[in-house]
Amino acid sequence: SCGHSVTQEKDSIFKFQSLCKNSCTRIEEMSGVKNCLKNYRKDFNLFSIALDESTDTKDTAQLAMFVHGVNSAFKTVEEFVQLVPMKGTTTGADILEALLKCTTNMERDLSKLVCVATDGAPAMVGEHKGVVTLLQNHMEGLGITHKIKKN
Repeated sequence: SCGHSVTQEKDSIFKFQSLCKNSCTRIEEMSGVKNCLKNYRKDFNLFSIALDESTDTKDTAQLAMFVHGVNSAFKTVEEFVQLVPMKGTTTGADILEALLKCTTNMERDLSKLVCVATDGAPAMVGEHKGVVTLLQNHMEGLGITHKIKKN
């Protein structure tokens, strides 16, 4: 049949095709972009973070993190930072741990953090155990005393 011969033809085309060259080139390009963004983020005078926790189709909680920053020339950048699979629970403490790990990897100075935007879930904005409250307490422990705005 026609479908069978087309499939066999496509199989023979792709059977010996090496993906390494293209994949390696793409990985190198992405590494360059990542380093460029990392260097740009270092110039932020102020930044805010947006957090969104949701569950994927396999019932794994995922934490999406975005950053919005501004430099001394008032140039702003908004970018997706990371999607973190959350193992086990998704309490404010769990989300804080993931957030702090991410900000450390981004080499972000928390004294420049001015706002955390969330969906308003208790794990995010709870008065005692929400990630924003826990982050504020963590920052105060580091001697950072300004209040974080929460959206």
